[in-house]
Amino acid sequence: MCHDTKSEQSTDDDSDILHNNNNAQYQPLQTIKKQKKSETRRRILAQSFVTSAVMLSSASCGMPVGYSAVLLPQLKLINDSMQIDDEIGSWIASVHSAATPLGSLLSGVLMDRCGRKLALQIASIPLIVGWILIGLSRNHAVLLLGRLIAGISAGLTAAAGQVLIGEISEPHLRGMFSSVPFASYSFGILLIYALGTLLPWRYVAGLSIILPLASILAFFFLPESPVWLVRHDKIECAKKALTWLRGGNSLQAKMETEALIHRVDLDNQQHKKTSLHTLFQPEVIKPFIIINVFNVMQILSGTYIIVFYAVDILSHIQGGEGLDHFLVAVLTACVRFIFSIIASILLVLIGRRTLAMLSGLGTSISALCLGTILQQNCHGEGYLAAVFVLIYVATNTVGFMILPGVMLGELFPAKIRGLAGGLTFMLFNLVLFGFAKIFPFVKGAVGVSGVFWIFGGASVMASVFLYLTLPETKTKTLSQIEDYFAQSSFFWIRRDRGWERKMQHDETEKMSLKV
Repeated sequence: MCHDTKSEQSTDDDSDILHNNNNAQYQPLQTIKKQKKSETRRRILAQSFVTSAVMLSSASCGMPVGYSAVLLPQLKLINDSMQIDDEIGSWIASVHSAATPLGSLLSGVLMDRCGRKLALQIASIPLIVGWILIGLSRNHAVLLLGRLIAGISAGLTAAAGQVLIGEISEPHLRGMFSSVPFASYSFGILLIYALGTLLPWRYVAGLSIILPLASILAFFFLPESPVWLVRHDKIECAKKALTWLRGGNSLQAKMETEALIHRVDLDNQQHKKTSLHTLFQPEVIKPFIIINVFNVMQILSGTYIIVFYAVDILSHIQGGEGLDHFLVAVLTACVRFIFSIIASILLVLIGRRTLAMLSGLGTSISALCLGTILQQNCHGEGYLAAVFVLIYVATNTVGFMILPGVMLGELFPAKIRGLAGGLTFMLFNLVLFGFAKIFPFVKGAVGVSGVFWIFGGASVMASVFLYLTLPETKTKTLSQIEDYFAQSSFFWIRRDRGWERKMQHDETEKMSLKV
C-alpha cells in the first residue's frame, strides 16, 4: 500500500533520472535507438495487458446481451414449464437492459471510491451469480432474476472499463485501445451465438462463467489508474504505475505525474462545488449532451436491437430457399467482431469525425435499401436481403457502435469522469430497455421493412448531429480536450481556431523538452 501525499518529494529519484538522462547522451547512437525500441515495445505491451483485462470484462458483458437471441428460439420449441410467448420473450430480452442503469449509476460512485480496477473486479461478481441462476432456473421468475442481476454487472463494467483505458493510454494509442473492448464485446456475442447453435441453453449459461472469473484474476496483476491515484494523493503509487505503463521511462512518468498533479491543483483552486453543480460546467455538460444524444440516435439506428432480436428479425426475410436464419445471425456476429477490430485500426489511422461520417453514411444507405427490399417482399431476394443485413452490421459497427465508448473515455474531464460516465451509461440503458421492450410492438405496427427505414432515418440524423458537434480528438491529450470544451462555442464548425494553434504550440514545446 502507498500512503504518499503531494507534499512528499523524491529528490533522490529525480537526481538519478537526470543523471541517467545525461549519461544517455554519451552512449553510442545505435545503443540509444535499441533502448528506445525496447522501451516502446514494453510500453505498448504494458498498456495492452491492461486493455486485455478490460477486454475479458467486455466479452463477459457481451455474452448475456446476445444470449436472448439463442435462448428465445430454444424456449419457444420446448413444451414444459419454461415455454414462452412473445410477451415473456420481450421481457427476457429487455430485462437485462432494465437492470443495467442501476449498475451504471453505482459504477460512478464505485470508480471514484474504490478505483477503476477494483470496480471492474467487483462488477464481475453479479455476472457470475446471474449465470448460475439462469443455468439452474426452473421457472420464468428465476430466469428473469438471473438476467436482471447480469444486467447490473454490465452496467458496473461498461463505464469503468472505458475510463480505465482512457486514463492509462498514451494519446496516439488511446483510440485503438478504447475501441478494442468493443471488439471483445462483439466476440462475446459471437461466442454466445456459436455456443447456442451447439449446446442447450443451460450448458451455455454454465460455460459463460469462465470469462468473468478470468477477468477477476487478471486484474490482480495490473496497476490502478494513475489519474485516480493522483486524485487520491497516492503520488508515488501513480509514478510507479506510470513508469510500468511507459515501459520503464521514469522521466516521462515523472512528467506525466506532474501534469496530473497540476490539473488536480487547478481543480482544487476553484470553489468547492457539488458534483451536480460541476456537471453543468461547460467542459462537462457539452460532452455529456453530445454523447447522450448520440447514444439515443445510435439505439434508434438499431445497433443493439439487431443483437437482441437477430434470429427473429432475420426470420422475416422472404425467399432464398435453404437460408438458415440462425446461421445468418452467427454471421452478423462474425461481421460485428471483424469490423470492431477494423475500427480499432482505423482509429489510429483516421480521425473520429471521419469514421463517424463513414459509418453513418454506410448505415443509413444499407438500412434504407434493406427496408425497400423487404417492403417489396419479392420471392428469391432473401439472399440479397441477407447481404444487406451484413453490410448494415459492418458499417454500423465500424463507427456507431464503437465511438460512444471511445468518446466517454476521451471527452469527460477527470474531476467528474466516473460520475458522468456512470450517468451516461444509465441513461443509455434506460433508453435501450424501453426500445427493446416495445420493439415487438413497433415491428408489428410498421413491419420489418418499416423498422429498417426507422434505422436508416435515425442514422442520417445521427450523422448530421455528429458533423456539427463532435470534436476531432485524435492525438489530443485529455487535458487539451477538456480545454476545448471550456470554450464558448458548442459546435465544432464554429470552434476557436486559436485552440488548435495552442495545441500545436504545446506539442512543439513538449518535443523540445524531450530533446
